Amino acid sequence: MGKRNLYLLLLIILFTYGCGNNLSDYDNLILDGVANLNKSKPEKALDDFTRAIQIETQKAGGYLGRANALNTLGRYQEAIDDYDRVIQIDPKLANAYVNRATAYVHLGKTKLAIADYEKGLQLDPKIDNSPGFVKRLFENVPNKEKGIRKYLESLKKQAG
Repeated sequence: MGKRNLYLLLLIILFTYGCGNNLSDYDNLILDGVANLNKSKPEKALDDFTRAIQIETQKAGGYLGRANALNTLGRYQEAIDDYDRVIQIDPKLANAYVNRATAYVHLGKTKLAIADYEKGLQLDPKIDNSPGFVKRLFENVPNKEKGIRKYLESLKKQAG
């Protein structure tokens, strides 16, 4: 997730819950996790998101954050397991599909990645922004000038 996306997430949380002491322990841990991912501290973020999940086991945010941290750490199968949980909780969350697709690419599961990229784009066509976050967060290969749709075309060609 690029800085722009992280800042957007922070703003959404702040506008939703307000500023100051009104945030729950769960929300504070989510914010800490996002901040730590933004500061390139995925191990600390992983801890924050895991603690958030222990507080709220039925909210997607903790699982999504932990999956992103795991993806950043190269722990792709564990990340996929958490993305699966996110999708079980909120099947319309496009980011979960797109980010899970990135993990699938790293594991060489191109067909599953293609299906997830397509599902993410179907749920949120605007998600097709320049995927600098994909390269930065998951150390993937797409060119910053290309969108997810362009990368998806490339994957489809590779899959034959």
